[in-house]
Amino acid sequence: MQFNSKKIALTVVASACACVAQAQQASNVEIYGQVGLSVTSKNHQTAADGKLTELATNTINVSHLGFRGREDLGNGLTALFRLESSMGPDSGLIGKPNGGAFFDRQSYMGLSSTQWGSITLGRQFHAFIDRTIRTLDIYQVGSANAHVVPLALYGVNRFSGNDNRSNRTVKYRLDQSTGLQAGFSYSLGGIAGSDSKGSSYSYDLAYVGSDFNVGAGLVSYNGLNTQTNSAVLPKHEMWGFGGSMKLGAFTPYLAYYNATLDSATTAGLNTQVNKITSAGVAWKANPAVLVRAAYYTDKGTDLNNVTGRNGKKDTVVLSAEYFLSKRTSLNAIVANNNLTGGYMQEATYTAALGRNPTASGVQFYSLGINHQF
Repeated sequence: MQFNSKKIALTVVASACACVAQAQQASNVEIYGQVGLSVTSKNHQTAADGKLTELATNTINVSHLGFRGREDLGNGLTALFRLESSMGPDSGLIGKPNGGAFFDRQSYMGLSSTQWGSITLGRQFHAFIDRTIRTLDIYQVGSANAHVVPLALYGVNRFSGNDNRSNRTVKYRLDQSTGLQAGFSYSLGGIAGSDSKGSSYSYDLAYVGSDFNVGAGLVSYNGLNTQTNSAVLPKHEMWGFGGSMKLGAFTPYLAYYNATLDSATTAGLNTQVNKITSAGVAWKANPAVLVRAAYYTDKGTDLNNVTGRNGKKDTVVLSAEYFLSKRTSLNAIVANNNLTGGYMQEATYTAALGRNPTASGVQFYSLGINHQF
């Protein structure tokens, strides 16, 4: 029997909308999301060393469609769920391409207590990713574009397609609007015969004041298999700390991250280490204009687990957003990535930037429009 994936996707969306309409009678259910498109241009692309101009999903925030709901169970207890899919308005695709998950961004349910915090189960962010979004990164890691958010390839599962969400995850969060915030999450590996293969865990801690926000955390991923001819299970870990402070119309950000990555397959190779510092400032020029500038410097040693392959990658980003309304905005972005030393041979970012291996830098430009609903 053959199945039409487009018809299945449309049926899922239609069914979800029908369920939302019925559920609104008894609980608070919401359809939400963002639709955005950007015209982008970047130079030194591929071996042809040419310029590439594209129309793609919005650069600052990825387009998505979601359903979320809450039901008051009494005594401060609430049941909740969230289902969220990526969208490609340039192509009409929804969900992860090439047969991936339909609700690829978030898919979880749980319980929340006003006194004891919340526990959620399903596909979701690890605790430290929550903290990076809320506290550490000036762009809230809202873009999947490595030209603009170099952190998009750190704190992700490098053993599973660079996924920044985790399947089979149980997460506990204790969050207050001000004061201490904390979280812990654990993802089951789902591999028969081993509780450790493919598993991961994370935690974060923060203090949120009326005009400042500081936090720290760690995320650790285990490989899917031991290294060849070895009992060693490779790891990818990242920890970091930082914060921001509101100073009138300006909000400066500062953070530091340390990431380590073992070879997924080969025993005895050096562990790649990346030390990343990010600094930025957001300027709310007036209610309709937001300007942000950021600088990321990444010092890598033993890149791709190759001894002595040491290098540096510097990223500078400048963006401006003009809000036509509370929901609709125009945006412009200029970004430059410059690589030196061993980063000229580093494979992962060469692919992410689409960079000609002989070019030491890539310039990126974007003009876009975004609508939230």
